[in-house]
Amino acid sequence: MAHDAAHHGDHGGTMKAYMAVFAALSVFTIVSFIANSMVRAGSMSPGTAFAIILGVAVIKAALVAYIFMHLKWDWRTLYFMILPAFIIAPALVLALLPDIVIYWRNFYRMMGQ
Repeated sequence: MAHDAAHHGDHGGTMKAYMAVFAALSVFTIVSFIANSMVRAGSMSPGTAFAIILGVAVIKAALVAYIFMHLKWDWRTLYFMILPAFIIAPALVLALLPDIVIYWRNFYRMMGQ
């Protein structure tokens, strides 16, 4: 068992990395709350706060995915699963588009009667 772990390398995070991400997530959550509080107080526009909160959310999601979901160590494996999904998803949308158009045409016809 120990030989397998040494052969494949270390594929897990350390407690230090987990605690650093936890601290970063805490700080980013506080930034989001401060932006929301500033909007409520009237010292920041809602659009600016939205941009800040959205940016913070993207950073937090990337941190969680990178460390806690082990993308840092398993990206090559995941890449081969994500690539087909990126190809199939638009193809599915294009394949279902005629059905959506037909549904809405029939819906508007029924509403007009």
